[in-house]
Amino acid sequence: MSIVSVESNQLSTFRTTHRFECYGEFKSAEEFMDYCRWADRHGAKVYILGNGSNTLFTRSSVRSLVLKNSLPKTLEPLPDYRLRVSSTVQINEVLNYCGQNSFDSFYYLASVPASIGGALAMNAGRGKLHSRTIYDFVESVTFLENGEVKTLANEQITRSYRQTVFTGMTRKLILSAVLQFSPADFASNPLQERRQWAKEHQDNTLPNCGTVFKSACYPIMDRLRGLRIGEAWFSSKTSNWILNKSKSSTPIVTLITITKILHLMALQKVELEVISVD
Repeated sequence: MSIVSVESNQLSTFRTTHRFECYGEFKSAEEFMDYCRWADRHGAKVYILGNGSNTLFTRSSVRSLVLKNSLPKTLEPLPDYRLRVSSTVQINEVLNYCGQNSFDSFYYLASVPASIGGALAMNAGRGKLHSRTIYDFVESVTFLENGEVKTLANEQITRSYRQTVFTGMTRKLILSAVLQFSPADFASNPLQERRQWAKEHQDNTLPNCGTVFKSACYPIMDRLRGLRIGEAWFSSKTSNWILNKSKSSTPIVTLITITKILHLMALQKVELEVISVD
């Protein structure tokens, strides 16, 4: 276990720069528990990168113990079109495997730069209108909770839209999952189709965290397109996305605050999807 102080702009896809007073990486469940015990002794909050949703660091100096999941990557084929994958495997690594083997899969996540652990933690999917998520392909999830390794079958995992029992949790670390697929015939390449869709409908011209709000009033969000605070602004192309060129997270926080105030004035519900960490 090694806790260091680092300055970086690589720990959030907003690419804001922060001084992380306590930062570490764990390569085993035992090492993760060592960090948790250290945090308990020092009264520190724990935040696991990649444990569901995207991250917004709100202070120039971050006081939480920020941990990177560096568990060994494993992708193990199992009988009956199944696959055991560790939480650190990237979504596109699984999708490439599925495409090469002609499996039906969550190709609609091909444009999401996330790990399997993060996708499982946040119940990543196509959105409310489509009602399809990664859990359509999950047989079981194995995780660490308070030092004990546990496995839950799909039907035992409580979840809702962009939310599960793992989202943002610091004492429930997803270790691996068994995914269940089925054979499929494709008239065209589903990975290429989704990536082309992303180019046409999403805005990745600058650092961003994708969808900012889990739920919002889209007439309000549409009026916010192009609204700029300093070096951060709402995308003119993609509603509910903030693009960023600032080293500071303050302009992003300001845009989020304005959005919340407008929803409050209009008596509309708004719920943040990105996770704020201080």
